[in-house]
Amino acid sequence: MRLTSGFAVVLLLATVARADPAADAKAHSDAFARAINAGDKKAVVALYADDARVIWPGAGDEANGRAAIEKLVDETLKAFPEAKLTLKSQQAIPLGNGYIATVGHWEQSWKNAEGKTETAQVRTSEVIHKQGKRTLYVIDHASIGLAPPPPASPGNPK
Repeated sequence: MRLTSGFAVVLLLATVARADPAADAKAHSDAFARAINAGDKKAVVALYADDARVIWPGAGDEANGRAAIEKLVDETLKAFPEAKLTLKSQQAIPLGNGYIATVGHWEQSWKNAEGKTETAQVRTSEVIHKQGKRTLYVIDHASIGLAPPPPASPGNPK
């Protein structure tokens, strides 16, 4: 009995030691970028928990639950059919029980109506949940920073 219990503890510790929240978060973000870049709505939606919450940069771009997320993803992919999303950096903060918070910086580019490429810097704060081999978004919040205000002119101080 002791030998079996000891073996179970060693196995559990080995499993915990192999857990890598940063790698899990990066793999999840890479899967998201691949799905978005391919325009694969089904693959994007599969990365979300059934009761996930999403807030994206566009006015009204919020969704609660899989059906609403699917609609938001569909609208986004239609609005930006050739968009490219690239993860630039990411921090992962383990929260325990398989939950991981992330803070990320992304670059998104797309063609505007005139065919010119536009680029935006996107910031994200997310909560993902790893269950076995699956990792799902629970909260996905993205924002685009405002441009800095113009410098005050000498004759017109702010």
